[in-house]
Amino acid sequence: MRTCFRAHKTAALLLLVAAILLGCGTPGAPQPPSLHLPKPVDDLQAVRKGDVVYLRWTVPTETTDGQGVKVFGASRICRGYATDQPGSCKDVVADLPTAASTKGYQEFTDKIAQYIGGNRDFLTYTVRVNNARNKNAGLSNAVTVFLAPSLPPPSVVAAKLLPDAVQLSWEMPEPPQSPTLKTNYLYRIVRSSDQPAKGQPARVAIAEVPAKRGSELVLDKNFTWEKTYQYRVVGVTQVISREGKKLAEFEGEDSPAATIVAHDVFPPARPSGLQAVYSALDTRKFIDLTWTPNEESDLAGYNVYRKDGENIAPVRINTELVKTPSFRDENVAAGNNYIYSVTAVDARGNESPMSEPAQEKVPQ
Repeated sequence: MRTCFRAHKTAALLLLVAAILLGCGTPGAPQPPSLHLPKPVDDLQAVRKGDVVYLRWTVPTETTDGQGVKVFGASRICRGYATDQPGSCKDVVADLPTAASTKGYQEFTDKIAQYIGGNRDFLTYTVRVNNARNKNAGLSNAVTVFLAPSLPPPSVVAAKLLPDAVQLSWEMPEPPQSPTLKTNYLYRIVRSSDQPAKGQPARVAIAEVPAKRGSELVLDKNFTWEKTYQYRVVGVTQVISREGKKLAEFEGEDSPAATIVAHDVFPPARPSGLQAVYSALDTRKFIDLTWTPNEESDLAGYNVYRKDGENIAPVRINTELVKTPSFRDENVAAGNNYIYSVTAVDARGNESPMSEPAQEKVPQ
């Protein structure tokens, strides 16, 4: 009897253990170990400046299975041609140690002067980022660089300060010709300043003109007095499709800078239309002056000058600049003849020539 009881008890314990194990679930299928392959670069960019290509891409921080990248191998830069098979890397430009800058991206420059003017229309670039075992998840996105000749800049750019503009002039060389690509050439005028306006870039394009042999003049009227500017002329190459659409655009080298200090030494225009009229109120006598207002944007006011006779030099009779085109002279005497002139003054103190005189006599 005891033997049967023990047998039943042992069986019950085994069933209980089995139930507990079944209640905890069973482990899933075993997962393969991570290959630690960095995700392929998907934001490779290429900018051509003259005969140099500037590449930039974000360094991947995750592997293809979602883990963080701990150790990198080299980053391989591949240069491709139209005849290459997709995904190939026959022309290895460089193998770089993978190192992200503080902004998370890596850069590389490639000189392509040897390919310009040949029978190739374009180059392509891709990047492979390897892990510590020099394995990778494939090529990045491909970027295309057209091989049209870049437009050389003028050798000399002259800058001249005018009362309302900076005048730029230069001699333009003959634009180059591309043997295989349809191109359009123009010149871009860029201006830089050591003190750019708040929220504005230090370098801005102010004009573009078609490139043709000969001399060219451009006026910059959107500047600020008392600042120093550097002007450069940059050749721009546009690659055009057979249908006339712009496929790509890139800049050539910059011209030497033309530096100018926009120091305002230009006075306002001489006021015109001056009139003098005698008036009286009770025992008070005065002469009212009016004239046509000046239109300068930096006008600060006017000065009023008076003389009493032909041989007496004009004397300024206002203590502060007159803000409106009118003035009342109350310091007059009966029987005297007064001759008036007016000048305009700008915000930097430049004073115009005197207006044509106007005279008025105070009756006895």
